[in-house]
Amino acid sequence: MEAVELKRKIKVPYADFPAQFERQRQEILQAVERVMERGDFILGKEVEEFEREFAALCGVRHAVGVANGTDALILSLKLLGIGPGDEVITPPNSWISSASCVALVGARPVFVDVREDFTMDPEKIERAITPHTRAILPVHLTGRCADMEAIGAVAKRRGIFVV
Repeated sequence: MEAVELKRKIKVPYADFPAQFERQRQEILQAVERVMERGDFILGKEVEEFEREFAALCGVRHAVGVANGTDALILSLKLLGIGPGDEVITPPNSWISSASCVALVGARPVFVDVREDFTMDPEKIERAITPHTRAILPVHLTGRCADMEAIGAVAKRRGIFVV
């Protein structure tokens, strides 16, 4: 068999955000219009509705919307009492906030490698747990969800939080 030389470069997107937007274009644009028409840029009806619906989806009494994911992670870690001397397991291939939020509360990020789908490998978490481990911070990446059932099972068995 003869080797074939490829002259054309093929660009494979890491994530196709325009395609994801297109699937929900009308719904997103209508929501933006409602917010703009009312001027509810901070809190307001849309946020209240989101918090209520998200809490119901999660099966909890309350959910709180915050400005961004970084704030959400810092607040969650602080709420759990995670700080100096503690360790939090997270994947190394995420946005900087995954590790920096852990450091910002005084804890130490501990990296666990990922699977072929770029999400944390639950089979590698157990080996990373030490007496200082307080939480696991998995990351859902490029539209792929981390294996929360397997991660949750490790956390429950070891008595640590999942953020």
